[in-house]
Amino acid sequence: MLMAGFGDNKIEEVRARADIVEIIGAQVRLKRAGRNFTGLCPFHNEKTPSFSVNAERGFFHCFGCGVGGTVFDFVMRVEALTFGEALQSLARRYHIALPERRDGASGGAPAGERDALVQANQIAAEFFQHVLWNTHDGTLARDYLVKRAISMETAKTFLIGFAPARPANLAAVLDKRGLIEAAVKLGLVKREPGRVPYDMFRARLMFPIRDAQGRVIAFGGRVLDQRLPKYINSSESPLYSKARAVYGVFEGRQAIARADRAIVVEGYIDAIALWQAGFKETVASLGTALTVEQLRLLTRYTRNVVACFDGDAAGRKASLRALEIFLAAGLLGRGAFIPAGYDPDTMVRERGAQAFGELIDGAELLADYFLREQATAAGASMSARAAAAGRVAEILRMVANPFEFDLLARKAAGMLGVGEEILRREARKPGPTQAGNRSGRASVPIAATAAARADGVAQAGVGLIAIALGYPALRADIYAQAAPGEIEDRVIGALLEEICLSDEAQASLEIPVMLALNDEQRGRLSALMVGPLAAGADGARKLVADFSAALARGRRRREVESLRRAAASAGAGGGDAEAAAQAVIALRRQVHGG
Repeated sequence: MLMAGFGDNKIEEVRARADIVEIIGAQVRLKRAGRNFTGLCPFHNEKTPSFSVNAERGFFHCFGCGVGGTVFDFVMRVEALTFGEALQSLARRYHIALPERRDGASGGAPAGERDALVQANQIAAEFFQHVLWNTHDGTLARDYLVKRAISMETAKTFLIGFAPARPANLAAVLDKRGLIEAAVKLGLVKREPGRVPYDMFRARLMFPIRDAQGRVIAFGGRVLDQRLPKYINSSESPLYSKARAVYGVFEGRQAIARADRAIVVEGYIDAIALWQAGFKETVASLGTALTVEQLRLLTRYTRNVVACFDGDAAGRKASLRALEIFLAAGLLGRGAFIPAGYDPDTMVRERGAQAFGELIDGAELLADYFLREQATAAGASMSARAAAAGRVAEILRMVANPFEFDLLARKAAGMLGVGEEILRREARKPGPTQAGNRSGRASVPIAATAAARADGVAQAGVGLIAIALGYPALRADIYAQAAPGEIEDRVIGALLEEICLSDEAQASLEIPVMLALNDEQRGRLSALMVGPLAAGADGARKLVADFSAALARGRRRREVESLRRAAASAGAGGGDAEAAAQAVIALRRQVHGG
């Protein structure tokens, strides 16, 4: 099972060296409780500890919110990383050298080149900070920060710096480090035929843009006089895509997870000012309209996103355009409209944090605002209401969550005075948003998949996977009793069969297994790992029998349903139908008796 483009042996080494209690203990205050360690869950607010860590099994689980997994899962959630990024983060922490990835997942740049790019950006950030705080060149920028009421502590948290006016200061520094080629690729340095390489950013206040791991991936530079353009940003590079990056995500990611909310503004200064005022869950969209990719990055932390818009007509139109972006990202989204004459920075400075907090707390669902605008514009005109209903149906077509769809359809029908069933039927017609699903995922109703996962048979399959991982000596018994090849969920059956036929240890198998399971299944598995399976092999052996019996009952139920359909199709009174009916009765007795 080769995962994430790295060798299995390296994944096992990181897994073995990464102390799950140490890693989680850096974020959560843990206390020993029997075989486990317990504490307050970092993923939801609670007063009574329901979060458990089992060092022996290497799993954590919260019995309050259901989140669980391995040390990799914890790092992925806390730092909003992919598995590969979490692996690299832990490898760096424990000084484990990883080979170059073999799957091209490094964004198009070989590992060595990518390291040079990261190093060049880091050196540039340190250079700009040195100029700001330690040289005469930074005097004007320091005065500007005082004028904007940005403290030194806040400025240093965001790594703010200053690029001097001289044309080749940074270029000379990077050239000495052998990083001039990386600097050119990043857009930090310009190189033209017949000219000495020169700095891209000159006489500008510098805002480093960091990824979720804290690495500097790009810069924004602001002039302190009347020159244009006022802002310039780094060019696209193997490290940076303007459409996917979010300013302040590293600084705000833990606050976003704790508050279960992200506030999105447009500019660097707005994000910094709100962060300083106590709204540490604030990020910025890098001066452009929000993109689906940016919102999906934020959903690593929360599904509650409040976007700030100007309160004028242009801002309200922008909020209606943003609704489609939110829906494409699987979110409803809320809008907060900043009063005329203010932006988030000036509002929080002049009217105070309480006034801004009240504005955010009262933010309206963008979908509700859209429906109200459509109803108001349509008025009493029949043709206008019909046209508005068509526009509403197009928006409803993008709502994937069936409960949100139901509530919005009911509300829209009432506001527009149209038939609810007609509106629902129109909204369910295939449209361009479904034909060209930007998420790349199948459009399956959430309620249906949740019901399927909650089935006892599915729970039994995941339970047997947990036992097979943790107790290799029981794998042969599981394979004999559970018949993995006959499990209805093909993914679960294939995973269980592969584990049962393997003699590899838990650490070798658990990562690909965890990556193959969905969040709810991972939660079930981790609950067993820190709960019943931590008690010993005797309890695990009893669970094998219970889970295998549940799978057998599930198989018999499917046979009953298959025979019932056969009897119905054979027709009443026929010999085949009578035989099928007798078989159905016999199997039902087995099911209810078993």
